[in-house]
Amino acid sequence: MAGLNLPMNRSAGRRFGGMAFSAPRLVMSWEDWLTFIAVLVTFLSVAISIQQAHWVRDMPPMAPTALGGLVIGLLAARVRTSAVFIHPVALVLGAAIVVLAVQSYADGAVLQDRLADVRFRMVEWYHVVRDGDISNDDLPFIALVHTATFFSAYFASWSVYRWHNAWLAAVPGGMVLLANIGFQRGQPSGAFVVFLFGAALLVGRVYLQKSQLRWRRDGVEYPDFVSLNALQLSALAAGVLIVGAWLAPLGAQQGVVDRILSTITGPLNSRSSDFARLFHNINSSKGGSLHSLGPTLPINGNVKLGTAVLFEVGSTKGGLVRATSYDEYTGTGWKVSSRLAKRVGGLGDLPDVPPDAVYKMRTVTLLHVTVQSDESTILTAGTPVGSNVDTFVETPKNTPGEIERLRSQRALEKGDTYNAIGSESSASATDLRSAGSDYPAWVRDRYLQLPKDLPTRVADEARRVAGAQGTAYDRAAAVEEYLRTFPYDLTVPATPAKRDTADYLLFDLKKGYFDYQSTAMAVMLRTLGIPARIAVGFALNPDEVVDTKYTVRKSDAYSWVEVFFPAFGWVDFNPTQDRPAGGAGGLGAGASIDGSEAPPTLDDLFPADDFQKPIPDDVSTALTEQPIEAQHFPWYVVWILAAVLALAALMTLSGRLAWNWGLGGLDERARLWAKAQRLAGWANLGGPRSETPLEWSRRIGEKVGEQETAASLASAYEEARYAAPGHRRVDEQQTSSAYVRLRNRLVKRILHYGQPDAHPAKR
Repeated sequence: MAGLNLPMNRSAGRRFGGMAFSAPRLVMSWEDWLTFIAVLVTFLSVAISIQQAHWVRDMPPMAPTALGGLVIGLLAARVRTSAVFIHPVALVLGAAIVVLAVQSYADGAVLQDRLADVRFRMVEWYHVVRDGDISNDDLPFIALVHTATFFSAYFASWSVYRWHNAWLAAVPGGMVLLANIGFQRGQPSGAFVVFLFGAALLVGRVYLQKSQLRWRRDGVEYPDFVSLNALQLSALAAGVLIVGAWLAPLGAQQGVVDRILSTITGPLNSRSSDFARLFHNINSSKGGSLHSLGPTLPINGNVKLGTAVLFEVGSTKGGLVRATSYDEYTGTGWKVSSRLAKRVGGLGDLPDVPPDAVYKMRTVTLLHVTVQSDESTILTAGTPVGSNVDTFVETPKNTPGEIERLRSQRALEKGDTYNAIGSESSASATDLRSAGSDYPAWVRDRYLQLPKDLPTRVADEARRVAGAQGTAYDRAAAVEEYLRTFPYDLTVPATPAKRDTADYLLFDLKKGYFDYQSTAMAVMLRTLGIPARIAVGFALNPDEVVDTKYTVRKSDAYSWVEVFFPAFGWVDFNPTQDRPAGGAGGLGAGASIDGSEAPPTLDDLFPADDFQKPIPDDVSTALTEQPIEAQHFPWYVVWILAAVLALAALMTLSGRLAWNWGLGGLDERARLWAKAQRLAGWANLGGPRSETPLEWSRRIGEKVGEQETAASLASAYEEARYAAPGHRRVDEQQTSSAYVRLRNRLVKRILHYGQPDAHPAKR
């Protein structure tokens, strides 16, 4: 009696619905089928969108995997058994579905052979992951995508039917769909419209079913076919919203949409080094990204470089600026085999260089760099020597001092500036021809490495092109000249699975871009016994210079070959025809330190005699110049405060929604009475449902010392519930005052739960 809702007689339709709800859980009512259709539409749209993206050519269809996940999740949610026992069985079934889907992509005439090929290639991919190698096999990507599809569909179905939560089902799928759109054309598609429609129906269906459960529990009557009416309204509302959004003119809101897509796809679009080396062979309409400057260098296909500004470089001549190098060839790309990183302070300090790494005829050059993006690799003109910022000096593990990369100790941000010192070879062709082939052991061990399964015809081609040349320099020049005949093309595909990149370029593609040509040249030289490595950096664009300051964009990314010559060190060669060739004279950018005709040499910085000569003034000035650290507004403080305020607002709003939940449609007195009952329950003072309002008020009043207040509130509620309209003995102000006094007493009891009951208040 003290409750708000009384038991009511149910219609025949309601009794039928109750029987369906009470039936075995594997049998779905027609309303559950409506919910399943909404889930099916939502997730099939995501699966179809991924399928239409053509990440991998001839990818097995995603829809059966998504459908399998939804059905298995539905059945698992209907079985009233502990999840500890249900999930393992569901995962085994899911694994079977994924394997059956993936095997259609494998090689083999019969199912048994294809399953064996799947097992072999997944084991091989596992070894690639473990050893830090580069993979160009698409089958592991297909397996992971199908696995993720099954898991997400299974979790969505479980969330809807076990937890009655539509948002956990719809939101992850929406994020995947937006990420997929961002990687592809970046525009809405039919699948996106279908997803929005299905998600809107799903949220409405689940909310209605939760309400129906509560109504049945509380004995509230509702129309037999309220689901169909609600479905019509939800479909109409979803359709109006989608059509309105589709027809709205694209203006300033397009930028907002682009930013949302960029935010979602940013972490993936940046292609971390691990993701790039494992899945670099997948395709997207935006093309593959390039040169993360991490520990691996995959050879991508269908490259789109972008136009974002990365640096501003001060240099008196165009050419190439170096970021890092790679020494180990894997057949599908390059990686850094092993390095030591030593801390070296800026402002005058230079790394220690052993005598055998101080090469002849190397000019010291300077770059003045202003950072326009977050990149901590120090750019240099030629082989790195030092910088005026605190750096990590990365050297081969077995040869400290042979610098392969400089990296700032602190994260460099937009607006930071630094000076970087490098060295470029000034040796002539005659000098380099006289260098001989007496390579140090550490050079032979590190820079002649080749994979064991390199096709023999690559070495045959190298001998055909350059075998007749007498010196290492002439052989390098011959290979460079030969590869520069290959057309320049950024749209070439990535190397297929089970193929070697150099072999693929030389005998299949016969065209490519700098990563392909540089790889082929370095590999061909190594087959001839000439040490070589890949250098990665940027080409200064003569169309992007003002005075002596070059603007460096993503589109300026480049790679070339560094060839080692005894006593002269590393010399740049460029086997790609879109920019000048290398060899004698070099390819590097930079400037003499003071613009003089006789710039310092590497010998001036690291003399061979025992007496330490002072660093030349020009170099000293560049190294001791204070780098500029841009003063950025502390946005992180703003974001933290905004997050705290947003969390507080969310908690406040959630609290108000929870406090007023289920009280809609009640008049003021009934609402106050319901709130008082709710507080009494939280204070552990709940009573039997058969208790009348008067009995409730007496019991609660005695417990909290507010007998008259509780009685006044009970009388106001009884008047609202049972009295004829217009008959009011307790006015609104008295009712509100009684509720406030009783509420305060109950809140105090909740906060001081466990203390003895209060004595009646004195009046």
